[in-house]
Amino acid sequence: MLLTFASGPATAEEADLAALETRWHACVRQAFGAQPLGMERRAAQRAALAACKPQEDAYVHAMLAAQEAEARARATRGVLARARDWALAAAGSARATVGGLVDRLRW
Repeated sequence: MLLTFASGPATAEEADLAALETRWHACVRQAFGAQPLGMERRAAQRAALAACKPQEDAYVHAMLAAQEAEARARATRGVLARARDWALAAAGSARATVGGLVDRLRW
């Protein structure tokens, strides 16, 4: 169940990223197709990219935010793993100590 919740936001973010990327690419194709026929190809490409700058900015912003969120999640998982390992080691040490005391009391 935890894996379901953990994978939910990532899937939604990936879907949002894919939608933003698709919207940006569609805008560039449409803007490029709308350029005058006699226009030089490189100039038409630059004009199409300039026309779709807001869509590109939205896509890049969302992609960077997703990468930052993933880096934070990775760091959090590392901290949680270290805390879990420390707790298990402390519990094992306490168990060994109590076991040693019980053994001494038996003799």
